[in-house]
Amino acid sequence: MAHTSTARRRFGAALGAFGVTAVTAAAALVGMAGTASAHTPDFSAECSAEEGVTTLQVELRAYNARESNTVKVTDGDTVLAQEKFGENFSQEWNDLDATVDHTFVIEVQAWDDPNGDRGWSFTRELGVGACVDQTTPPEEPQPSEPPATTEPSAPVEEPTSSEAAPPVAETTEVEPVALAETGASVALPIGIGAVLLAGGVVLMVVVKRRSRA
Repeated sequence: MAHTSTARRRFGAALGAFGVTAVTAAAALVGMAGTASAHTPDFSAECSAEEGVTTLQVELRAYNARESNTVKVTDGDTVLAQEKFGENFSQEWNDLDATVDHTFVIEVQAWDDPNGDRGWSFTRELGVGACVDQTTPPEEPQPSEPPATTEPSAPVEEPTSSEAAPPVAETTEVEPVALAETGASVALPIGIGAVLLAGGVVLMVVVKRRSRA
């Protein structure tokens, strides 16, 4: 009986150890499967000559959303997207210029892979060449306008001798005529006055004498 009891204990211990090992292995397999299927990036870029555009598509699936992850997409010096995301990120640009070359850079930072050791955080570069010629259609020549003809100006008619402007009358300055000075013009009245005065005096003398006589 003691031997049988000991054998049962050993069998139970072995069975327990086997169960723990199986559970551990199963958990490891599940973890490996989850790791392989999680944190899946997908991106593509191309230039379509038929549509005349360059397209870019970025898709990040099954990232750990317990904390924020970040993504940044640039086209040369132009930032196309820079934001945080949780489990998934998906965006497409389908109207980029097809006449120039593009260099797309995709930077992903997963919070649970800060150093990029697991490949969930990474930086990828995609180069796409131009597929449409950057040529402008030639301008149609404009019809040249004939040179403007200038009408000859009417000659200026010079006035004839008959239509000549009337001569300006010359004004001559008339010098005042100096009157000849004559002594008789003044002396004659004076002389007559003196004679009349003297005659009056004589007449008065005569009258006085007669009155006395």
